[in-house]
Amino acid sequence: MEVPAITPKVTLEIVDGGDLRGFAHLNPRTAERLNADLGSIVVFEDPNSTFWGAAEIRMNDEVAEDQIMIDTLVLEASLLMEGDQVEVALYDRDMIALEYVEFGLKPMTDDANTEDLVSRAAANVATLEKRIDGRLVYPGMSFSWPELGVKVEIVGTRPPLTGKSFAKLAFEALREKTGYEFKTIGIARPFNAILLVDTSGSMKTTDVPVRDIAHAREGLKDLAGDNPEVQAFLNRFREGSKVSRAEAAAMAVLLYLAEKVGRGYGEKVAVITFEKEASEMTFLNSETGEVQPFVECTGKDKALGLQIVSNHVVDKVEEGGTLTDMGSALIKAREVLDAFGDPNKPTMIIMLTDGIPTAGPTPMRVLKEKFSDRRNLVIYCIGLGERTEIDEELMLAIAQYGNGTYRHVDNMRDLLEWYGRLASEFAVVVRGSPQD
Repeated sequence: MEVPAITPKVTLEIVDGGDLRGFAHLNPRTAERLNADLGSIVVFEDPNSTFWGAAEIRMNDEVAEDQIMIDTLVLEASLLMEGDQVEVALYDRDMIALEYVEFGLKPMTDDANTEDLVSRAAANVATLEKRIDGRLVYPGMSFSWPELGVKVEIVGTRPPLTGKSFAKLAFEALREKTGYEFKTIGIARPFNAILLVDTSGSMKTTDVPVRDIAHAREGLKDLAGDNPEVQAFLNRFREGSKVSRAEAAAMAVLLYLAEKVGRGYGEKVAVITFEKEASEMTFLNSETGEVQPFVECTGKDKALGLQIVSNHVVDKVEEGGTLTDMGSALIKAREVLDAFGDPNKPTMIIMLTDGIPTAGPTPMRVLKEKFSDRRNLVIYCIGLGERTEIDEELMLAIAQYGNGTYRHVDNMRDLLEWYGRLASEFAVVVRGSPQD
């Protein structure tokens, strides 16, 4: 969407107004020339650099008729500064009501502490709200967050803002809907992961379409090298065919592990299967010879763990019963979390299921009893298969407790896309009031 072709358009000189709560001030006679009223939005752009911004206006008799006084933060976001000559026009389209916002965080210094940046952002969100609540936002907009020493960028919104379109940021409205998300941008952020995979009998159901996954499959085949069992497993995923939910889950876990190995940061990945009971997979440490409940993704052994993961998940389904014990899987996840050995390291838990809990302790009780002390933790839930068979309300509650999200998938492409993204992106979602 381009700036509406509205006449008249006037050229004005920028004055830095300091903290104007996101507004731009115009002399009433200048506003009249623009056909602008109190509360109208104006777009201002430097025709030479094409830097631009937008602001809601207020009337101010003390502003000269050939000037526009703009809030400092709005100027910072637009990359413009006092003294610049800009073309100003009225923006006469309706503002978009935002349902979701992704905030990207980038440290302003090379030696900044990035280990728990996302968690610190969530804990200090009140200072961000005070800084930008009620202001206009647009795609790519960035500004400083002094309390955290970072630059914040509007990475994405729902519905999307395209071109020169705007929305007013209302945190209270966002929290009442789906929340807003923090993630790091421009920096590599290592984090550990625990993958919880449902292996109950229903996961044998063969109803997951295989489409548009050739690139991911071939990448895994290259990583597997001459391992015949892994190659045979991957050959099951023929374009246009259908595979079982268990096979789909196993391949998603393989992709996640491969992405972590490729990063080469020494991140730890654990896999826990659950049906009538929960059990963690164990791996041999190639350096110490010790058995441990996780893979250390150092990148030294490209096919590390691929065969045992694919065989384990599928074999577990073959012996799985009709019960689904999510609560015990979370208890086991807490044990593995402690085994990682670094309580300050960010950790992601992903729970994949195609059903509802039918045995063991209730998941929400386990979360409150076992995970309330872990700040650097995010939980994502994935529902696979028929939506009517999944307790999506519970999945959403688990994800919300862990500052993550829930997503339903019913095909291989979406499943692998989601796991691939999660393998490289640690993000938290803020919901409810900051005091909750």
